[in-house]
Amino acid sequence: MIGLILKGYQIVEKIKDGSVGTVWKATKNNQTYALKILAEKHLAHAGKVRQFKKEATLTQRMAHPNIVKVYEYLDHRPGPFFAMEYFESENLKYAMWHRPERVYKYEFKILRQAADALRTIHSAGVVHKDVKPENLLVDARAEVRLIDFSLGQTKMDRLLQFGRRVEGTPLYMAPEQIRGEKCDPRTDIYAFGVLVYELLTKRPPFLGTTEHAILEKHLKEPPLSMRSHVKTLAPELDALICRMLGKRRDDRFQDMGEVLYELAKWEKKDTVMRLRQVEPAKPKEIGR
Repeated sequence: MIGLILKGYQIVEKIKDGSVGTVWKATKNNQTYALKILAEKHLAHAGKVRQFKKEATLTQRMAHPNIVKVYEYLDHRPGPFFAMEYFESENLKYAMWHRPERVYKYEFKILRQAADALRTIHSAGVVHKDVKPENLLVDARAEVRLIDFSLGQTKMDRLLQFGRRVEGTPLYMAPEQIRGEKCDPRTDIYAFGVLVYELLTKRPPFLGTTEHAILEKHLKEPPLSMRSHVKTLAPELDALICRMLGKRRDDRFQDMGEVLYELAKWEKKDTVMRLRQVEPAKPKEIGR
């Protein structure tokens, strides 16, 4: 693929492989772009192709500085692709462990940007359904881009949903999502709470040796207090995150605007939480 020219975009480097497709770095008219090309194994499946196009068009609608920009969608051999802004970055999961300078002391700047992006998509009637550290890109200035709307649902999608629809990433799925029920913005708030918990403690709230074990904990177990992992963490902040992780939707914040308001206050504080010493969770404990 290196050197191949697709509709004027010349591929210069692979960025990453994913379950849906591969993202490549490309140039066109002296500008740099990221191209997401649908995986060959999906080309014969009309449903996968429709979902891929929907991801592109849905993202293109979301105009926000912290949501990755999609410029165009093109049908072309070897498969359909869409062109996005090229954002020199690492995903948040990787940055937490391998680029700590991008994260340490910037946690609330990162979270505030992500919450603002989610507030925007919710205002447009869209639920992301796959909020997780891997879907947040962070650059050297702690600037953020929300990516991957492959599971995103509009209001119409939710109205037309019949029966159970179980999809998502087990470590971050809300109870209603696990049960296959219709999702709403509070589903993303739950996943965002899991992300915040992991960012501040270096471990997700629910671990297990299998996906089933993790899902059962999301459904039935209350999360351990973050202060059980980080003794210096403020109790008020602990309570804030636990509220996002309510098993019942009505027990959570009801919209991302409320979450953003609370996070903005914490971003301005110089808390002892920033001096914490965190013991990472053992990788083998985290089921995939």
